[in-house]
Amino acid sequence: MKFLTKISALFIFCLFAVLLVSFTACQTDDIMKKVIGTTWIRSFEDDKNGTEAYRPETYEFPPARGREGWKFEEDGTLKKQAIAATDGYVGKEGTWTFSNENNQNIIHISLKDIKSSYEIISVSDSILFVKPVEDN
Repeated sequence: MKFLTKISALFIFCLFAVLLVSFTACQTDDIMKKVIGTTWIRSFEDDKNGTEAYRPETYEFPPARGREGWKFEEDGTLKKQAIAATDGYVGKEGTWTFSNENNQNIIHISLKDIKSSYEIISVSDSILFVKPVEDN
């Protein structure tokens, strides 16, 4: 009888582990579906607790001297909207990759001379919160 109890416990543990991995993978897929294909514009008014906030370009932002933004394409290309020296905008292109490290969803960005990483704290259809990841 003890053998059957051990086998049952092992089966339940394995089932739980598979369900947990599947749930995490689904959450990651949902996060990336919301991030990819949207042009996210910096909404510094919504920053909180060390995070940076971004909203879709269709959002009605209050006046500001300029706002940077990102668009993550499905093929791994990145389009960055940066503030130009003349207070206009300049487009920059780069690449991005995604990883899940220690249950943190991380976007790695590579522009011409800049490499940076951001943890996705949360994302909805109306706002994206990221936190810069410091190099170790």
